[in-house]
Amino acid sequence: MSKAKRLVIALAIVFFATSLAYAQVPGGAKQHNDKQRESILKELNLTSEQQQKLEENRKAQREDMTKLQQAIKEKHAKLQEELKNPAITRSTVEPLVNEIKSLQAQLIDHRINGIFTVKEILTQEQFVKFNQIMEKQMKDRKGQSRDSWEKPKNHTPEK
Repeated sequence: MSKAKRLVIALAIVFFATSLAYAQVPGGAKQHNDKQRESILKELNLTSEQQQKLEENRKAQREDMTKLQQAIKEKHAKLQEELKNPAITRSTVEPLVNEIKSLQAQLIDHRINGIFTVKEILTQEQFVKFNQIMEKQMKDRKGQSRDSWEKPKNHTPEK
């Protein structure tokens, strides 16, 4: 498998893992995520020290990601507002566009740093198992999304 393909797979896993780990949904769904996270931690057979380090990392990552995402959202809103101006030119919005690009690059760097932090906390075997679990969950989630949009096979339109 080529390095580029591995990198793409790793990034996809990271994006899924961070969204799973940092999802904040109301009520029962949040409890489900907590239970799912606990199940993953148990399956990885982590020490209490590893669990503590991962929790500290998760909280720090969440805080930093929230700040970056909020900054990107604000810059996007400002760009949308600027683009409504009939007198706008490309050169006048270029600095704002560059700020957005810079923030997005920081977001990617932050996600990659998060992966390597987790990799440092886990043993090699745990990291491999963690990636397998995340890959399986991503496949399961894709299947659920696709199934919800497809019509049942025995569906016949009403006349």
